[in-house]
Amino acid sequence: MKAFLNEALKNMRQTGSLVESSVYLVDKMIEGIDFNQNLRIVELGAGTGIITKRLVKEMNEDSTLAAYEINNDLFSKLQENEDKRLTLFNEDVTTIEQHFAVNAVDYVISGLPLANIEAEKKTSILHACHKVIRPGGFYIQFQYSRKDLSLLKEFFPKVDARFTLLNLPPAFVYYAQKED
Repeated sequence: MKAFLNEALKNMRQTGSLVESSVYLVDKMIEGIDFNQNLRIVELGAGTGIITKRLVKEMNEDSTLAAYEINNDLFSKLQENEDKRLTLFNEDVTTIEQHFAVNAVDYVISGLPLANIEAEKKTSILHACHKVIRPGGFYIQFQYSRKDLSLLKEFFPKVDARFTLLNLPPAFVYYAQKED
């Protein structure tokens, strides 16, 4: 928690919040995932690993998780998560297409502060995610406002919006499904 706060104070635009996600937000983010299946999951903006740890705990032995974190200090903290199913990338999420084939990912789970990302880059990120997600797969994003809901719907016409009050600040969670 201290590592995240330190980085937030240095660059709030990059972290998007002063505090890490609550367990309640993590629950809301993953509530629709069937972890009994063999899954390929990608996490964007993993921070110190709050969601990462939970995903690793819930995944079966044949599932994989790739987590991206661009902040070097947060990435160092993220590296404390050791699991053979986990691959870590200390690079910009726009490289996702270099690591995953078209239609190869079941879930992309994003903690990126979309509201703080310039429009062109945000569109590029969503386009890349849409390409790597398999038909019927999901892009799951949380935000503190509904600002980017219409943009998400441009890539994923079927978006289920959920809300959790038990987070600081309260957050919206979008389950955006890629069409079959």
